[in-house]
Amino acid sequence: ADDNSDTTIDVQTQTRTTLQSLSQAAPLLRVGGLLSILTYPGTNLQEANAVHHFCTGLAMFTTQTEGGWEDYLASSAAGDENYSFIYQALEKVEKARPEKQTWRVFDHRPLGRPISPVLITAMRIK
Repeated sequence: ADDNSDTTIDVQTQTRTTLQSLSQAAPLLRVGGLLSILTYPGTNLQEANAVHHFCTGLAMFTTQTEGGWEDYLASSAAGDENYSFIYQALEKVEKARPEKQTWRVFDHRPLGRPISPVLITAMRIK
């Protein structure tokens, strides 16, 4: 038997499937439910940015800013290669629940450490 204990298996999440998972999980949450997402900008900056835009979009569901989450996304993520995936994920969450959803989203990142893991929490409050 070949025992190679030095073998490392790299496993990395993919942006598209991460957004699909988030868009499936968010509508399942009741009021008071919390999504907790840990992103790794040092490993996959594109995915970290996409998750950030998705969660900010959730927070923008009830904004009084003209254009809402769609204008936010168009102005902040239009150049992002994952723009269409982010848009589709937010649209799926919005359409999955007929009632208006209100989310509070927080980005917890260590200061002075730009590639450290970032915790994003999104709580459905209405």
